[in-house]
Amino acid sequence: MRISEEVKQRVIELDRRYRSTWDVRCIAHVIGIGHNSVARILREARGPRPKKAERSHNGRTRITRRDVMWSSDYTDLPEGSKLLKTLDEMSLNKLAWDTAASENAEELVLHARALVGTLGRAPLVWKYDNGSAFKSAAFQAFLAEHKIIPFPIPPRAPWVNGRTERDNQEIQNWLLQLQGRTVSREELARELNEGMWMLNCIKPRAVLGFKRSAEVYLNCRGVAEADREGLALDLYCIKQEMAPDCEKVSWAIHRRAVRAVLKKWMLLEEWEEEPECAGIYQQN
Repeated sequence: MRISEEVKQRVIELDRRYRSTWDVRCIAHVIGIGHNSVARILREARGPRPKKAERSHNGRTRITRRDVMWSSDYTDLPEGSKLLKTLDEMSLNKLAWDTAASENAEELVLHARALVGTLGRAPLVWKYDNGSAFKSAAFQAFLAEHKIIPFPIPPRAPWVNGRTERDNQEIQNWLLQLQGRTVSREELARELNEGMWMLNCIKPRAVLGFKRSAEVYLNCRGVAEADREGLALDLYCIKQEMAPDCEKVSWAIHRRAVRAVLKKWMLLEEWEEEPECAGIYQQN
């Protein structure tokens, strides 16, 4: 059946009035013609149905120096205890790992003090989740003592700590063979040490240009002698610019300010679209 120009105009008018939110069957029902006829009319009038534009990927980051940011987290072990580990965000190198009966502030501070004491240096920023041990007064006092900037991720947002979460998964995969059976402390310690050795010193990392994590960490320039007072002052000024009327700056603004000051000091890179060499570490 031939569709009259008047009917065609009614279809086009209805589609434009409701900004292409009506599908062809809805329009066909109102006009009283077949939906295939409506689809043909609309294709001729405006082409394919408009689609919502996809948001660009804007969450990619790269730390440019070792010891800029360390990240700590707990993960479950097969026999019921916890593994507390800290990694360097630039190289993915596991700097320290300890087993703990539970997440508690005392063991966390002992872990952090031993790590800083052994390496003889501390990071500029320490990233962690919202567990009670990390939010404890004891751990926060440790960070303040060493002039380390705290960086708590948003609540219930593990994807913000993606490097650590992927690292947790790799460790869980290594320990799969221990599931479902009784494991002695000695066997667990041996498996953990072998797994960490493999991830640090044996496995080539695509994100590091197929270098090994320990190799990158040891051969990269660090920031141990960075001007922490200057960094803290810059951070304070940036937070004041972001929230000039707020008596107490929120953690969301704090995180934005930390990223901004690290970019200003050329210690962090962010980009919206993945370049050809995105994520590949270039040693300077």
